[in-house]
Amino acid sequence: MKKIRLAEKSDWDNFQVLAALEGWRVPEVERQLFRESWTPFARVMEQGQTFCGLVTSVAYRRSGWIGNLIVPGELRGQGYGKQLFVAALSALQAQRLESVWLTASEMGRPIYEKSGFVLVDGVERWISGKRVPCGPADRLDNDAESQLRALDLVAWGEDRSALLETLCLQGHVFACDDSAALLQYEFGLQIVGPWYSPSGCPRANRLLLQKILTAADPHVEVVVDVLASSPVRKLLAETGFACTGKNALMMLGDAGHVHKEMMVSLASLGSIG
Repeated sequence: MKKIRLAEKSDWDNFQVLAALEGWRVPEVERQLFRESWTPFARVMEQGQTFCGLVTSVAYRRSGWIGNLIVPGELRGQGYGKQLFVAALSALQAQRLESVWLTASEMGRPIYEKSGFVLVDGVERWISGKRVPCGPADRLDNDAESQLRALDLVAWGEDRSALLETLCLQGHVFACDDSAALLQYEFGLQIVGPWYSPSGCPRANRLLLQKILTAADPHVEVVVDVLASSPVRKLLAETGFACTGKNALMMLGDAGHVHKEMMVSLASLGSIG
């Protein structure tokens, strides 16, 4: 008999194996959040003792995110993914959030459109491989983290400081004029996000990216999930990044509280905003 329950720590072992097979890069800090303080946000479907899939659905105060929806390859086409998606969406809607967000592949997009999600942007993955060291890192700006939190509050219209505090524990925030971004350090991976640029000033973003790449480990990839509408895509190409893929950014509800025009990149690789 099929049932959906909250995920347990052991379920993340199954998820990690499946994610690796799909080529997904899910940061350890994200998995840690779901194993600990975010345990109510991850659901698993099982039939008997068989793991049939997992989905996450993060709720902030005004917005929520559905992500990490995965079903073992041999079980696809049997409705498990749809049932997990409906369970995640229902859980978010029960909290009367103003908007629900997700990123979708071209294959998945029609499924979400049937549930009322609309296309609002694209999310492009840009990667910079191993690089020549840029020299000594810049001195860190003590006010940069406060600036990033203030920008995040305005961009999303809600306080997400708990998320940012967790992400900042293993990263550094950099700022230049009105722009700020977090460089997250992971084993074998460095992530730039969130990145906000209210004015979109080319000079500020160029100097900010220069600071980030100077501080980044030149032997480890740097990954940025950039909104397709962002003007920094040209800058990334000029500095050695390559676009490796694109998904649709979709939303259900009223996004009047969100100022997407301020956003360059998200705080995660597409699953928690």
